[in-house]
Amino acid sequence: MKKQFKEFLDIENDFYELDKDNKLAYMKLEFERPSEIFDKNTISKTPILSSDYIRWVSDSFERAPRGYKINLEILFNDLEEYDNEKLNDIFKRNMVLEFKKSERKANSKNFIAYSLIIIGIIFFVIMILINNLWKNGGILKDIFKYVSDIATTVTFWEAMTILVVENKERRSYMKNLYSRFDNIEFKKK
Repeated sequence: MKKQFKEFLDIENDFYELDKDNKLAYMKLEFERPSEIFDKNTISKTPILSSDYIRWVSDSFERAPRGYKINLEILFNDLEEYDNEKLNDIFKRNMVLEFKKSERKANSKNFIAYSLIIIGIIFFVIMILINNLWKNGGILKDIFKYVSDIATTVTFWEAMTILVVENKERRSYMKNLYSRFDNIEFKKK
């Protein structure tokens, strides 16, 4: 059982070359040409990386052992008109664009979360008013009280999920984009 557990803990060694002394994970990707990693349907001044490629970059953080930086080597059969410097610049610009996109999305969700908190407060006030002002309501009072209680709880929990959990996930993703790459190299096979 101990052997299986140890194998589970070190499973990344079966897939990637790891430098335990320097805490580096060496990962490689292969493509035919750089145009394969760009979004072909988007016409822009600087090529935009495809969502599949960005998803792979994101997945690489989850696949590498915790605390390891990633040394990413991207190999092409044909570099087309690009070189390592130009592709690195495109990659960095796309990461900044990804960061801004994430910030806009977070701001929008935060607005929704604060709106939910206000709605929750309104339902909470309604629940208190129903309890204190409606003395002999019977079953109708109980229904209003129950619905207000559920609406208050649900809106607060949804707001907290957005403000705490989703924002933490976004910050972790952005921190990984910013700091987990030790080196990214684009070169011909």
